[in-house]
Amino acid sequence: MPTIKFPNSCVAEDVFRFCSEMSANLGSATVCIDFSNMGRIEPFTMVYVAKQIRDFIKSSPGTDVLCINYEDKQYAANMAFFRAFGLKHGKEPNCGGGNDNFVPFTILRVKSVIDEAHSEYELEQDTIERKANQLSNILSREQNGDLVDALTFSIREILRNVLEHSRSKSMEYCAQYWPAHNKVEIAVADNGIGLLASLSANPYMQAKSHSDAIQQALMPAISAKNYKGARVDRSNPWHNTGFGLYMINRICRRGGSFLICSGDHAIKLNGEGKHHIELGHNCNGTVVRMVLNTCHLTNLAEMLAQFRDEGYEIAKEIKGVGIYSASAASQMLSRDFKK
Repeated sequence: MPTIKFPNSCVAEDVFRFCSEMSANLGSATVCIDFSNMGRIEPFTMVYVAKQIRDFIKSSPGTDVLCINYEDKQYAANMAFFRAFGLKHGKEPNCGGGNDNFVPFTILRVKSVIDEAHSEYELEQDTIERKANQLSNILSREQNGDLVDALTFSIREILRNVLEHSRSKSMEYCAQYWPAHNKVEIAVADNGIGLLASLSANPYMQAKSHSDAIQQALMPAISAKNYKGARVDRSNPWHNTGFGLYMINRICRRGGSFLICSGDHAIKLNGEGKHHIELGHNCNGTVVRMVLNTCHLTNLAEMLAQFRDEGYEIAKEIKGVGIYSASAASQMLSRDFKK
């Protein structure tokens, strides 16, 4: 019986190696997951691993998945990590926050968002906005200010992407704020069609791989729904401009980082540059990790205006950006790091 040890760090590459080892055992009679190495665990690790274990069980229904040495992992249990992938231990997802600055594993059904919007006589995006603001208040323990504004914007735009593009039936998220370290981490996952399939709706895209699709999704003014010839209701205040992911990764890179996974690939953006990661397994849908440095957050409107102007200028200088080629996307991201 193969035994797979849970990683002892939250480094993304270690998490991906664990998931790849698990994927390599598809079809086995029994697989054992040993949690004895689990130490400090962060939102992205919980969201990503829970999703991968669930997908493994779904893809290999004849495999018995055994879990050992998890009983004393109290923090993960309180964050609803174990229940999120089906192990009957700890709190259930959607259990609500505690006295600390965290949001435990939460599953939000898209249909619930739609139903709530209808009952409140508002657009679905307005419902998402309210939920994003509520999450920001829980995390920051504040009602307003630069941190609340940046968190609300970032959470809202990621949840909007799931609602508008993924075709996923649900969105899953988890978050933690460490005030002493000036750090906030938010992880969001969906079980949708993934970026490559989503962006293929734009006839101007030239993405041939998941890596291409991720790079293009990170460019400003790139959208699966907003392109020349597309029907866009510009009277709708929520009409898609294709700036959401670009703005979020610029906010995160101010002393933090941004990681996005889809298909067989991931890209991490931080102050040191752009890092490509081959996952070694398949990530159904899309998973995002946002890490914000609270010391580097200023007036949101000013930040977004700066990023938007810089994005347009950089994009205009890249030859071929009008046809959204993968090479143009890569060039633009590389140039962007000089800002």
